[in-house]
Parts: sequence; C-alpha cells; structure tokens
Amino acid sequence: MTTNIFQDIKDRVDLRDLVRYYGLDVNRGGFACCPFHNERNPSFKVYEDHFHCFGCGEHGDHVDFVQKLYGLSNIEAAKKISYDFGLGLERGKFATPVRPRIMKKDAFTLWRNDCIKTVIEYKKLLEYWSRIYDPRSPIDKIDDRFLESVHNRGYAEYYLETLLIGSKQEQRELYEMDKSYPDKIKKRLDSLDSVSRSACKKAI
Repeated sequence: MTTNIFQDIKDRVDLRDLVRYYGLDVNRGGFACCPFHNERNPSFKVYEDHFHCFGCGEHGDHVDFVQKLYGLSNIEAAKKISYDFGLGLERGKFATPVRPRIMKKDAFTLWRNDCIKTVIEYKKLLEYWSRIYDPRSPIDKIDDRFLESVHNRGYAEYYLETLLIGSKQEQRELYEMDKSYPDKIKKRLDSLDSVSRSACKKAI
C-alpha cells in the first residue's frame, strides 16, 4: 500500500462523484440531504476537497465520508474507495480480505439507498392523502386513500427512520425481517395513474 493513498484519492476522485456513487443526490449548488442525520431540506454541502453539514456539523474529506458512512477505519475506507473506483492503490497484505466484505456491504447499501427513495415517496403520498381526504364532518364518506394513510403511515415513518438514522445493526435487522416492504410499496406507487402521482409530488 502506498504511503500517499489518502492524497492519491483526493487527487484522482472528485468528491461530488464519490458521494453520488455512495447514494447522495447532490444538486447543482453542491447540497444534498445529510446521510448522518434525518433531515428534509439539504444542509450537507459538498466542496471540492471536503464536505460540511450545516445541520449536524459533520465535516471531512473523501476518506472521512466513507469512514463515517460505513463505520470503517480510515485505512479500510481508503481501500474501499480505491477498490470501488478502480484506483489500484489497495496493494499488499491488506488487499485480500477486503473484497468479500466490500461486496457484501455494497449489496446491502445499494438496497438501502433504493429503499430510501421509495419509502420517502410513499410516506409523502400518505401525508398528502391524509390532508386532502381528511373527512370534514362525521357524515362525510371516508375515502379509501385516507384509510390507507391512517393504517400505513406509522410503519412507513418507522421504516424510513430506521433506514436514515438507525444503527447498522437495526438496519440489517430490518433488512432480514422485512426487506420486501419497499418492493410492495413500489408496486403500490406504480399502480397509481401518472396524474395522481405527479399531483402529489407538486403539492408536497
């Protein structure tokens, strides 16, 4: 392993590309929702050589980001970046054991990132239905979409909260117990007509 692996990573990998690779949606201004705490409005700023969250105060560079995101040591995080981006810097005695661990973690992380997007949309849809179809009087007919919101919103919020701010153990337990939940709600979202789905997104 080279002694300059940390600087080599900074020189060869754009930080915005790195955080996008690991699941962040960075806007044109360089902001994204922070992966280290639960938030609705982006406060995580990605600069050329470092990041800073104005919400929770997390701060660091390329290796710090991956270290915090995956719970690795700084050397393990550097090796992961090198491996994932094909930099060839993870040479020597440390290279052999890292590959199976990375493949396993990456599969779980890809699942988690896809789930977050799906559950966020469904949660927002339920909040929208709760407002729009809330019965105004005792004699109003109760809409099925309002009932769905009442019955499903609590679990959607719990699931999303676990994905966003739960411990790694809690997230993996959720994965083992109910990893099919996001697929079920994705089918529900896909069953909606395009007008209903776009109207919900605009209203939120």
